[in-house]
Amino acid sequence: MKRSADLDLFYVFILISLMGGLLFFGQGLAQSGTQSQAKDLQRLLPDLHGWKLEDSPQVYKPDTLYEYIDGAAEAYLGYDFQQLLVSTFLKEGTESSITLEVYDMGSPLNAFGIFSSERYPEIPEVPFGLAGYLEGEVLNFISGTYYVKLICYNGDDTTADYLKEFALALDGKIKDKGSWPVLLKMFPSANLIKNSEKYIKKNFMGFDFLSNGYAVSYHTDQGDYDAFIIEAKTEGEAQNWLQKLLDFYAGEKAPFVQEGTKYRQINKYGQVILIGQVKNYLFGLSRLPIALADQSISTFNQLKSNLETAR
Repeated sequence: MKRSADLDLFYVFILISLMGGLLFFGQGLAQSGTQSQAKDLQRLLPDLHGWKLEDSPQVYKPDTLYEYIDGAAEAYLGYDFQQLLVSTFLKEGTESSITLEVYDMGSPLNAFGIFSSERYPEIPEVPFGLAGYLEGEVLNFISGTYYVKLICYNGDDTTADYLKEFALALDGKIKDKGSWPVLLKMFPSANLIKNSEKYIKKNFMGFDFLSNGYAVSYHTDQGDYDAFIIEAKTEGEAQNWLQKLLDFYAGEKAPFVQEGTKYRQINKYGQVILIGQVKNYLFGLSRLPIALADQSISTFNQLKSNLETAR
């Protein structure tokens, strides 16, 4: 039996209607999710006596972040940035204002990573969240999945007090502060420069195949140097990464030379690099002055031992 043309048109009409309904429903879910996330960030906004919001808070997503921080957006996206809430508060009866930026980085580790890339060891700490610092008109801290930035304008002598007032109120709304990355505890503490710890999520050492890198800096009377840990998913992946590094430098003027279970290189700057592998970790020292190469072996061996016993 042949279907009539009218019946075919009827089925086409029904199909188009269903597709349109599904599209509308899907858009509704997406918009609802975005609004829900924005409201989740807005719950962190402080309600402080004598301060009022200048305008409605602005929300930026990964595809619009460049509109707010054009030059720095790529760095945040590299740590899997989720969303940003920006709001400005005015101090009644004054010209003072506070701009609040709350970056949701999706995880405490990502938040620490971007925070650590912008922090300098010598900047004074503040007791908010997991870690924070105060420098002039700026107070930044991390708490849970959030990287919080506070900027005070026209605060004069009360700038620090205003910033701390906001930081205390906002941090009090975050229940889970997160915890210090476990692998940072593997680095030996002797001569470690406080607040030099970093987490590099992608392109560690400039190699696109290296990810999840942790680094700290050490200071001695004979010079400074760095230590690092790179965490692979499996032991096999770590072996593959190590081989890629060795192969890359094999054709260079400064190849790595094997010394037992470790590899040594003297780069074009006259600095020593040591690297080894334990389980699914690559680890080592870099920027080592030649005069420190032998002395720092104890740091290398201690780092190796710590990783061997790590769970």
